[in-house]
Amino acid sequence: MELETHLHRLLVLLEPLAQPLWDLVDAGYWANWFCFVASEATEHAVELDRRLLSRLLALPGDLWIDSCGDPDDE
Repeated sequence: MELETHLHRLLVLLEPLAQPLWDLVDAGYWANWFCFVASEATEHAVELDRRLLSRLLALPGDLWIDSCGDPDDE
């Protein structure tokens, strides 16, 4: 499944809670969007469109993408 699909599903759940999430950050908690992406050599790049990125910006946390490739390439 694509990263964009996962993020969209999370946003549907978390967008209605934007203010309470920001309140937690204001209280000293921190947030990030940690995403792990594995890709075989024949697969394509991760694509995140501008609309999705704009939606992420409305919530606290930076986008962290941890990626790994084909183990045969190492």
